[in-house]
Amino acid sequence: MNFTGIITPNIQNWSCHGCTDCCRGGLLITLQPEDKQRIEEQNWTPADGIDPAKAVVRGLNHFRLGHQPDGACVFLDSQGRCKIHAKFGEAAKPLACRLYPLVVHPAGKKLLVGLRFSCPSAAANKGVPMSGYAAGLAKLAKTFLPDNCDEFPPPAVAATAGLDWPDFMRFTRWLDKSLADETLPMALKILRALQWLGTVEKSYFDQIEGDSADDILGALVENSSKKIPELPESPEKPSAFGRLFLRMMVLEHARIVTVADTDVRSSHRWKMLAAAARFVWSAGSTPALSEELKRVKFSDIEKNFAPLSAGAEALLTRYFCVKVQSLHFCGRAFHNRPFIEGFRNLALLYPVIVWLARWLALSAGQPEVADADVLRAVSLVDHHYSYTPYLAWRTKLLQQRNDIAKLCEWYAR
Repeated sequence: MNFTGIITPNIQNWSCHGCTDCCRGGLLITLQPEDKQRIEEQNWTPADGIDPAKAVVRGLNHFRLGHQPDGACVFLDSQGRCKIHAKFGEAAKPLACRLYPLVVHPAGKKLLVGLRFSCPSAAANKGVPMSGYAAGLAKLAKTFLPDNCDEFPPPAVAATAGLDWPDFMRFTRWLDKSLADETLPMALKILRALQWLGTVEKSYFDQIEGDSADDILGALVENSSKKIPELPESPEKPSAFGRLFLRMMVLEHARIVTVADTDVRSSHRWKMLAAAARFVWSAGSTPALSEELKRVKFSDIEKNFAPLSAGAEALLTRYFCVKVQSLHFCGRAFHNRPFIEGFRNLALLYPVIVWLARWLALSAGQPEVADADVLRAVSLVDHHYSYTPYLAWRTKLLQQRNDIAKLCEWYAR
């Protein structure tokens, strides 16, 4: 591989603050063969507080780190420190642990960097500028990316692939520009982006190349702001189909699956089946999924809420822009989906986040959504993002009914 640069999101900061959230049962750390071998060669013993037989666990098609009875990683000590890191240094840890929450995606001769907002520090934008990790990430990426990854072609913009990376990245830059203005509500920016991307698809502009492509895309972006100058005062209600699938997406992202829940003897599956039935009928109250997501009336979540604060809108802008800048919504980074389809799925996360934020607020006895509710909702959503199976037909059916735009409008009210 021969990379000429690594691009980090210029709007994002991050540093690890030792919260150990990623080490306490919410993530299953899959081991590369070299990770497994390295851990076995570290010769852990009961004297270290490690049962060698439980340090590495066999899964269906992989090996993963073991966990303590409370769900914490087997290598997490009582002070919240990694025993591998403390004894052998950071380089001795599994690749997934060294990389999280950062993600690296090859784009021709460039490496694009993003990160997962499931990390509380990432969601809160706490730490140093991401540019500070460029050199280390470039070196680490060479240990796990295929040697020919700089030859991977870009995904299709609409349906047919064929652009080279420079021409493909024009679409990314214009989409990022559409979402970057923090003075505008996120819902309005998403509606405009959906509008001009729809024009690209219908007019077969997905194959435009060269400098003239910027003129065309710039005109489409400008025209979208004229067609949709503001959010509608009385938005059209999404279809019953659209509202049903939104609720099911909320449930998908609200659940936190621990290691104990994966046990076939666990009651977790039955609990989630009962919860799914409630979300299908949406009558009465939600199930109580956790201490922070309690039983509240579905009808209360559907009421009009006050507009989100400037701080919440800034968080949403940062979240969506980081996803776009790092291409963490299409291509190899997201189930090999085309650019426009991937963004439509990403846009659906806006009403999911708002729905979850309202649920969190009402569970805490608050009449309105606070910034902390949006922050937590974003973390919950990104915990599952790209890991759960992707239902392409769901996104396509919602788009055919214009329900993606309708849901964004509806929950912006």
